Amino acid sequence: MIKKLTDKTISMLLQGKSKIAKKYAGKHVLVVKDKVVPMKDSYDDFWKDMEQLEEKYGEKPRATFVPRHDITYILVSCK
Repeated sequence: MIKKLTDKTISMLLQGKSKIAKKYAGKHVLVVKDKVVPMKDSYDDFWKDMEQLEEKYGEKPRATFVPRHDITYILVSCK
């Protein structure tokens, strides 16, 4: 159930159909269950947020990028 809720939240963010997706468009975020936290610029702050969210929700947060839907992105995969 926990993973499914996290996956559903990420799906909503990637589709851009919710208010929260519009709020975080163009940003990297941490997602755990239905909680979305913007990533900090500082490496130390990022890990601090990861640890706090894992402790609070009992699972590791997943990092994702919320795309802006007025921009086309090109993904490159390298070996």
